Amino acid sequence: MKSLRISASVLKILVGVMFLISAVAKFVTIDAFEMYVYSFGIFPLTVSFYIARFVLAFELVLGASLISHRHHRFTLVMSLMFLICFVLFLAYAHLVGRTDNCHCFGDLMPFSPVQSIMKNAALILVLLFVYKETPQEWYPRWWLVTIIYIVTAGLMFLYMVRILHALDIYAMVLMLVMLCVGVLASMPFYHRWYVTAVLILAPIVATFILTPPDSWFYNDTDERYDKELFQEQISAPVADSSVAIDSIAENSNPALSGLGLDQGRQIVAFFSPKCGYCRLAAEKLSTIVNRYELDTTRITYVFPQVKDTASYSDFYSKSRSPHYREARIDKELFVRITRASFPIVLLIEDGESVASFAYRNIDEALVRDFLNQ
Repeated sequence: MKSLRISASVLKILVGVMFLISAVAKFVTIDAFEMYVYSFGIFPLTVSFYIARFVLAFELVLGASLISHRHHRFTLVMSLMFLICFVLFLAYAHLVGRTDNCHCFGDLMPFSPVQSIMKNAALILVLLFVYKETPQEWYPRWWLVTIIYIVTAGLMFLYMVRILHALDIYAMVLMLVMLCVGVLASMPFYHRWYVTAVLILAPIVATFILTPPDSWFYNDTDERYDKELFQEQISAPVADSSVAIDSIAENSNPALSGLGLDQGRQIVAFFSPKCGYCRLAAEKLSTIVNRYELDTTRITYVFPQVKDTASYSDFYSKSRSPHYREARIDKELFVRITRASFPIVLLIEDGESVASFAYRNIDEALVRDFLNQ
């Protein structure tokens, strides 16, 4: 029936738009998505960087192909396989007890693994209908494809401005690249092999250029902080330490001195409880520790004293980090030691700095070997 064929074509385009939105939402919060991949402890940190970006790029390719209605059956088969793989992965996430956001749509629409499985199951049924009913001879005109991409870009613009309260220029550049890909895919000469190759490679190349993996550029292990002030604090008598002692939690310490941070090998991490990158760094560090079963007694989190004491428990909840030994020091002292740049993760041996990291350059192998020796 004609109505079924039209409905199937419209649904195919909508699924393509959904793939685009899913990919761009992941792109905007790529740090959280790559940490979600790494948090399962299946892949090394560097591999997780690549997997996160290839998943994103593959969604872009599938979305562009579905919208432009090219390679109809092959694209639908690949889309179905992609969704089935995610269902299996999410089933594993559910079985190991994960209930947090699976980042299918980044932070745009949080889904638990179970919710995402249901969503993917519905999409599989839709694509099976599309596979059967969509006419292969119809292709959307370039102007229709352009309108679809502009509307999608507008939705992502609103998401960034209204929900994230920040405009990611690189995300908009990525949408511009996909607009060019979509228009090119709607042209009659699309089936030439070199044009198809360009349209597949363009989203992959754009993804890696606009948001390169941290391992490409962030290899420095000498993050700046006030070393002299830090060493003063870890070796000073408790009574002389310039720290606040009000409202200290039972599992925290009001001073850096007296913790034995100047003895043996220690990891000291300076985190602000409401800092997003601090939460990601805590998740990265704790995942490394759990994965290699490192000695947790030699890890200390240092926070500034804040009035909102609930933010500390919120920090642990959102970072999925265990409660390691904790110290809460005066805000001014915290800012002076970190030089107002945090997170800072220090590898300390007998009070001397061996390496210092921010979030992006935390070295998995170096942390593992440091605590294992």
